[in-house]
Amino acid sequence: MRPALSSLLLLLCLLALPGWAAPLQLTKNAEAQPLYGVADYLADPDGHLQLDELIAHPERFSSSSTRRDLGFGYVSGAIWLRLEVQSTLDRPGRWRLEVDYPSLDLVQLLDVGSDGIRLSQGGDMVVYEQRSVGNRTPVFDLHLAPGERRTLYLRASSAGSMTLSASIYGLAEHEQHSIRGYVVQAIYFGALLALGSYNLLLFIALRERPFIYYVLFVSTFCIGLLGLNGMGAQLLWTGAGWWTNRALPFGICASGAIALLFARSFLDTRQWLPRWDRFLGRWFVVIFTCALATLLLPVPLALKTMSISGVSVCAVLLSVAFVSVRYRVPGAGFFALAWTMLLCGAALLALRNFALIPSNFFTLHAMQIGSMLEMILLSFALAARFNAHKRLREESLQAQERRLEQRVAERTEELAAANQRLQALALQDPLTGIANRNALQQHLEMALRRAQRSGDLLAVMLIDLDGFKPINDQHGHALGDLVLEQVAQRLQSSVRDCDLPARLGGDEFVVVCEELAGEQDAREMAERILRQLGQPIATPQGEVLVGASIGIALSHGEDSPTLLLRQADMAMYQAKAEGRNGVRVDQGSAS
Repeated sequence: MRPALSSLLLLLCLLALPGWAAPLQLTKNAEAQPLYGVADYLADPDGHLQLDELIAHPERFSSSSTRRDLGFGYVSGAIWLRLEVQSTLDRPGRWRLEVDYPSLDLVQLLDVGSDGIRLSQGGDMVVYEQRSVGNRTPVFDLHLAPGERRTLYLRASSAGSMTLSASIYGLAEHEQHSIRGYVVQAIYFGALLALGSYNLLLFIALRERPFIYYVLFVSTFCIGLLGLNGMGAQLLWTGAGWWTNRALPFGICASGAIALLFARSFLDTRQWLPRWDRFLGRWFVVIFTCALATLLLPVPLALKTMSISGVSVCAVLLSVAFVSVRYRVPGAGFFALAWTMLLCGAALLALRNFALIPSNFFTLHAMQIGSMLEMILLSFALAARFNAHKRLREESLQAQERRLEQRVAERTEELAAANQRLQALALQDPLTGIANRNALQQHLEMALRRAQRSGDLLAVMLIDLDGFKPINDQHGHALGDLVLEQVAQRLQSSVRDCDLPARLGGDEFVVVCEELAGEQDAREMAERILRQLGQPIATPQGEVLVGASIGIALSHGEDSPTLLLRQADMAMYQAKAEGRNGVRVDQGSAS
């Protein structure tokens, strides 16, 4: 740069030229006064212009009022802004000029006045300690004497988008504006930290992949946003090294790649959308390669790669989200809405970076606004998905429990039926189907107790078949068994419903009769049994005849089952001794 004296002479000549724009009047409590429409601009593609050349040729500048804004997109070299300011105060005043785009690499302010040239600098490629004003954005102090008039030359160069949205503030007003900006950033990153930490804890507790993908997505996206809003260069990588210009493109591209993994896991595309699942897997490789490439490519190309890949990822994820909604994939509605928010933010930021739409607060912070909405909605989507899966698991468990209960009930019924069958088999004679010795013993004990309570007469009839052994010997045991079955059937048909016929074993049977009026009732029943048993029995080998000797023991319930059976047995043998096929009542029990 030429000596300050020559610059000063050129400046004095310039001030005398006609057509010089009216200076911007600086008041005591100046609110934000945008430079758009007030400042003139000049493109310096080679970046070689010097201040004395600009002072000597003011006609090379153009009025910014002819532009849509002060966003120049991706351009090489440098952009110059020129502005004349004048203090309206009657004492020395202090103001600040801020360029509200932290990603600019280098911004220099050449403040020209009667006292010479003041040089100050800012930008994310300037070491934080060497910035004229410590701030995440390029900020410069303006000192003017009472009524002083100065000319400001702002030179900006950057490998990224050249966005020169600059304003002049009063000192106090800028401090408040700066505090508000930091508070907004703190809230934003605090919310992301809370969302990331919460989902990390959920992953540790549940071991569900979508949660860890969400945490990685938030983390890499934070890296990109720290590079975009200047917080990283101020707080983390303050040395203004190689990483300063790489954090933004790498973070955004890496978060896009992880978002594809998140979508595959969250929407379970392998099950619901197999073709989309394969496509997402291939697209992940492409985007992850782009993320690695941003670490090697020239910064302008890396930033363009970031913008294109970011919009493409959002478009792909939005497409698969709407398809998932169509197929009623759990949580797809929240997922689609979330990526719509981020797509809008990414698209607005990309369009602003290419200078296709105006640069303002909304477009400048579109990515942060969209990403915050997107991450909140994704967190809701994870919660909805978790609840849906929990509900499905509960329904599945309930269905399994119902099936288990049904099987248990069926098994219980089967066991009960089996127990009944076993119990019946345990109390039933397997050949004849009537009660066996065990059933007789149980029934006789209860019958005696009933007789004792009521005072009624009870009879035990012991029946021994006459002539059965010759049938077995002559015709075989098979026919003998058939005869025993017929005898049991005739016994059942001869007695009352309240009486119990039973088989003791071999050809011996017992009938227990309750509620008899007297000995004569017992004799009449025994005679009826004899008549039934005396009828011919049809067999495959012809008719056979059997008789029976019946001994009867009577009781009012005071005797034991064993005693009554023994008395009935003794009476039966007396009947046999008297000529068989007869009835004999034990006199001891009858008395």
